[in-house]
Parts: sequence; structure tokens; C-alpha cells
Amino acid sequence: MKDKCVLCGVETRYDQDDHVDLRYGYIEGVGQLCINCSTENNKVITIPVKLVTQTPNDMELGEKVRSIYYEKK
Repeated sequence: MKDKCVLCGVETRYDQDDHVDLRYGYIEGVGQLCINCSTENNKVITIPVKLVTQTPNDMELGEKVRSIYYEKK
């Protein structure tokens, strides 16, 4: 069975049994990305689960996520 992209859901070329060291676009702790989502034009930032679970207000969470985004730039 093929892995699906964790961002867009498209089926990737990798089987679920393929070792992660032999894959392109695999992010540890996140999962497999397809070719389109793993290119330079579609960079990904990771957000700690603790940040999401400890911020019950969606507007406040969005502000924190945007802050992390701008820190990475």
C-alpha cells in the first residue's frame, strides 16, 4: 500500500514498508510528503503539539503560529 502525502493526501510513490532513509520528502515526526509539497516552493514549518493543545483559543493559536512562521524567515 502506498503512503499518502500528509499535506495534500495524494498517493506518493513510496510503499508504507519502504525505509524512511530511502525516501525523498519524508519528515521525521510528520510523515511523507509528495514531490509537489516537498519542493522549495512549499516549505513546511512544524508546530509543537503542546502549543496546539495548550492554546484553546483559535485566534491566539493562529497568532502564535504566524509568529513562529516569521521567526523562521
